[in-house]
Amino acid sequence: MRQRSWTIKALIAVIAVGGLTLSACGDGDGDTTGDPTGGGGGGGTDVTLEFWDMAWGPADTYPAAAEKLIAQFEDENPGIKINYTNKSWDNWYQTFAQAVGSDSAPDVSTGGGFQPFGLQADAEAILPLNDLIDQWKSDGTADDFTEGMLDYYLDGDGNYLAVPWATDIRVWFYRSDVLDRLGIAVPTTWAEFAQACDAVHKGDAAVYGVADGGTPHWTFQQGISFGAGMFDANGDAAITSPKELEALEYIASMGEGGTGCINPTATTISQDEAIEMFNQGQAAFVQDSPSIAPRLSEESLEVVKVLPPPANADGQKLGLYFVNGIMGYQSTDHPDEVMKFISFWSEHGRDLFLGGASGVSPRKSIDSDAMFDSAPLYRESVKLWGAPVGQPLFALAANGSAALNTIDGDSTMQDLERTLFSGGNVEEAAGVAQTKVQGFVDEGR
Repeated sequence: MRQRSWTIKALIAVIAVGGLTLSACGDGDGDTTGDPTGGGGGGGTDVTLEFWDMAWGPADTYPAAAEKLIAQFEDENPGIKINYTNKSWDNWYQTFAQAVGSDSAPDVSTGGGFQPFGLQADAEAILPLNDLIDQWKSDGTADDFTEGMLDYYLDGDGNYLAVPWATDIRVWFYRSDVLDRLGIAVPTTWAEFAQACDAVHKGDAAVYGVADGGTPHWTFQQGISFGAGMFDANGDAAITSPKELEALEYIASMGEGGTGCINPTATTISQDEAIEMFNQGQAAFVQDSPSIAPRLSEESLEVVKVLPPPANADGQKLGLYFVNGIMGYQSTDHPDEVMKFISFWSEHGRDLFLGGASGVSPRKSIDSDAMFDSAPLYRESVKLWGAPVGQPLFALAANGSAALNTIDGDSTMQDLERTLFSGGNVEEAAGVAQTKVQGFVDEGR
């Protein structure tokens, strides 16, 4: 999930009348750019692909890892050159929308989790990768992807819009020292989770049951965990459905209008600050990714555990994951070379994680690498909360849609979560969110 401030339709309209000044590909903002000439040799016959890659890891390690991987691709594929640009997340969607609207899109890029759905629905800008996926199904490569992952970017028209290269799993963690000190059992159901949250704060007023801040991810996840979600099977908004409302009321029961066991600063602090509260022992539970360990002290790592997914009222154990992909663009003159590069990037993703890329690889051959074994909390997080327990944000719908891309950059669901935390009227807030999200759905159709 990444923020965006403009819709592509609005940007294309502004570009059409000259309202925005466009920068040349790779200029400014400290972007790391390869040789724009595509290299020598071959009398100018080499194919050059423009590749825009987002800043998926630390600036001092990730771009270098990506460029090393590109050099390997070029060595293995004489005649194809890659012009690499490492892009900042600042105004990232605006950057892509401008490029599409001015016919200066790259040949291939990584991007925000729902970017392909938005760009395809609004501008038919994405190159379908059906031929590549068919090849992978034929040669067995498709079997290397974890359950459901390869179909994540399959749209309603039957087109594969991108290939997942990393997943972002939402995981609940707990501090065993806090629970042990207060004599509270590790919860195994969501009902027990709420009870534990309340018991922690009643047992020690200086410690909250849950530390949260900055994102609507808990709201997204709780609906899915209750067997619902914000979309129904037809892809329409379902925020006011009985089970989804139950999930929203559940979160609100722990907020300021309920037991108050969620930190009252949850409406104002960042997720990093919430994790630091947890790190300092000021909360018993926190939700984050399998890569939380670097943000915890050595002392915390001795007592922090992965919470096994609690069961809902029907006995189901469900969670949430997001996906980031690599995609090609319709405007490319070299679709075959684009697919070859995407295939290579997917196969060699291990090197990107070595360079500090965040997330979990969707490919079994990469995620099983021994290099991940030493990462604290990682293996158990992925095992317990990854697919099939983990579900996409559109869990009940047949496929993703452009509405997801709009929601990614809109404050609707974050506003709803803040209402849950602060003790506002849940049904009223859910109705507002339902209307807005259904508007996004209708606009994207």
